[in-house]
Amino acid sequence: MSLKLLRESVISRKPISFQYNKPGKVSGERVGNVHAIYILRRKSDGVETTKLHIVQTSGVTDSEVNFPEFRQFDIESITDVVILSGEPDFPIDDKYRPESDYYLNVIAKV
Repeated sequence: MSLKLLRESVISRKPISFQYNKPGKVSGERVGNVHAIYILRRKSDGVETTKLHIVQTSGVTDSEVNFPEFRQFDIESITDVVILSGEPDFPIDDKYRPESDYYLNVIAKV
């Protein structure tokens, strides 16, 4: 998985397609707009993981929510990232809060 490629998608505001292969989640292709990449530190034990906040626009899901919908994904479970450079720049979602405490350790955000 290429962090550089994901950062490029945030900076260019281009949608991506990717495979998500996390145990306990439905595997398969998802498409969406990466609004932020950040490091999350669990308060319970201090373990850090790198996360993406993505507005998922299509693909498989394990919830009943309609698209588009904000989702959080573990970067370690993402593969086969493709920037959809032929698509228009994505709009910033109304639910996006760039000042959120989630982004205290931000890598990239729109």
